Amino acid sequence: MYEIDLSTLMLIGLDDEITKIITLDNDFIINIDSKKLIDNSCKYFGSSLSDRVKTTKRLINISSKSPIIIEESRNIIFFPLKSVRDKCNIWISYNNLEKYVKSGYKTVFIFKNKKEVIID
Repeated sequence: MYEIDLSTLMLIGLDDEITKIITLDNDFIINIDSKKLIDNSCKYFGSSLSDRVKTTKRLINISSKSPIIIEESRNIIFFPLKSVRDKCNIWISYNNLEKYVKSGYKTVFIFKNKKEVIID
């Protein structure tokens, strides 16, 4: 089972059962939805996704598309592009993102290692 770590750049839910994982070194696909992958990683580091959402709401009063702290001591933070309840979601690593730019109807995410990912 894959656990999110500092090398994880982005999770792209391809459908309700498949997620593409983009890391510093490679890209691969696993047979688990992106929400479950985030939840499993939160649990691996001591809490569930629903608990992390509640904590974010309590701390910064954001409940829609809220950033999720996966692991606190290493500051592994991901934010969703859709609702956290959506199984087929795109999650971006806050730690690794350098910038993003609009390009027509697409968005180009540029990570600190200069890797670029284009999303509709």
